[in-house]
This record gives sequence, C-alpha cells and structure tokens, in this order.
Amino acid sequence: MKTVFEINDKYLEKLKNYYKSCEVEPNTPHIKHLFKTDEFTISVYKSNKVLFQGEDAEEEYQKWVKVTGIKPSIPKPINQTAYMNEYYKKTAIGTDEVGTGDFFGPVVVTAALIGPKNYPFLKEYNIQDSKNINDDVILKIAPHLIKQIPHHTIVLNNEKFNELTKKGYNMNKIKAYLHNHAIKKLMSKHKEYDTIIIDQFCSEKNYYKYLEEQDVVKQIELIEKAESIHQSVAVAAIIARYTFLIEMDRLSESINLTLPKGASGSVDAIGKLIHLKYGDDIFNQIAKINFKNMQKIKG
Repeated sequence: MKTVFEINDKYLEKLKNYYKSCEVEPNTPHIKHLFKTDEFTISVYKSNKVLFQGEDAEEEYQKWVKVTGIKPSIPKPINQTAYMNEYYKKTAIGTDEVGTGDFFGPVVVTAALIGPKNYPFLKEYNIQDSKNINDDVILKIAPHLIKQIPHHTIVLNNEKFNELTKKGYNMNKIKAYLHNHAIKKLMSKHKEYDTIIIDQFCSEKNYYKYLEEQDVVKQIELIEKAESIHQSVAVAAIIARYTFLIEMDRLSESINLTLPKGASGSVDAIGKLIHLKYGDDIFNQIAKINFKNMQKIKG
C-alpha cells in the first residue's frame, strides 16, 4: 500500500516529533527524513511530499488526514471487469482474516458465500480489496453486507489467543484453525457452492499440516491476493474488518483508553501508559502478548 500527500512546515514538525523514535538515516539525497518500522516506512522528500508505504501505511496516513485536515484519498471505482475471471460464474465460500498484525485486539476470520445472484446487490457497494477502503467506509457498508450475505464470523479473543501461543501454536496455525472452522460452520448451513477460496497465508502443504489433528475441509483453493479474484473473499474481509473495529472499540471502552491499531511505536507508547495504570495482567485480556511490543512496553 502506498499513499502520498504534501505537508507544510508546521505539520512536518509534528510528524517528526511523533515518529522520532523510529527515525533512521535517509538512503537517498532526495529524502530529508525517513521513519521506519516493521509495519511501515514514511519518507519525507525535500519537496515536502510524504510517502507512506507498507502494511500499516493506510492506517498511518489516515492519522495525518485527521491531524492536517487534508482531503483523504477516495478509492477509485472498481473496474467492472476486475472479477471477470474463471471464478466469476462460480458460487464460492471465501475467507479472510483481520487482526493478525495488531498488538491489541482479537483475530477475526469471516467466511462469506457469494455467487452471481449477489452481484447486482454488491455492485451498489463498490466491493473491492478492503485494504483500499478506509475504516469509515467499512463501518458504513458492512452492516448492509451482514444483513444480506450468508457468512460466519469467528472472533478469537486475546485470552484464547495467548493460551494457544503458550501451547506452541504459531500465527499461521491459529489462522488455519480459524479458517477451517469458519468454513465448516458456513457449509453446515449452506450446501450449494462450487468452490472454497482462502486468501493464501501459507503453503497448501503447511495448511494441511497445521490441521492434521482436525476435521479438515479439503476441497479448498489457497490463492494469493484472493480479494481481487472473487468477491466472496472481499466481502469476508470487509465483514471481518468491521467486526475487528467493533471489538477494538469495546476493548477501548473497557479500559477508558483508545487502543491504537497495528504494532508501531504509537502502540508501545499507549501500552506503557496502560502498564503503568493497570500492570501486567490486563494485557492478557486486550493484547497478543507474544508480540515484540510486550517486551518494549515492560522494558
């Protein structure tokens, strides 16, 4: 994900102070400030253009949209032929997950059932890759999708997540378990479908290895960037993101602090405040304690 805007000197100073803990030496003479974490890179060019890149680029960009008041980028209307591929005429169960890169909050997986009969309804909502849709839009359209589209959502809360990681589960094993379970739940209510598509997060070999002790659904297709292949995956991602946002609000209310998304320096800062106020135990209920953030917060 890449986003760009131009910043004035007033807000540049704010941006520099905000990200000073992750500032590194620029790697090109055209860049005067460079901020880097595992989740995003922010480059400030000599022209005062600011480039956001990486997994959490959109989230960081939206922060500065609010601070500076600049007009946020609007997703371009989807090409009407974008989903015109070999899967277009198929009714598919598609799955996707949210929350796996966030220190705070649960992991959410949704399976959604979409076929050609749903396309007229979905056209109204400009369905596309959820990473290209900001959270405000997701909060508006997801309730309509939830009402109309057959789906099943699983929320793995932090206590259960932490329990599984202590037993030796890695993130991909947890995701495999959740995807498989969501698919089975949806299949139990809806028998008519042509294929099952999972947004690929590991190899097929490893996927089945993670589930060797489970009652596993085997007629699946693991496809990279599956949100752009079939709308079932895109809708699943939107519903999962919506559920994650609602859960984050609920957790924030429970401790009277707004929990940030992602796993950046701003997460560490809020984490340290929570640690001072509540101690260690609260994190088992609101965070993924195997993340590196936990070490930084306690340290």
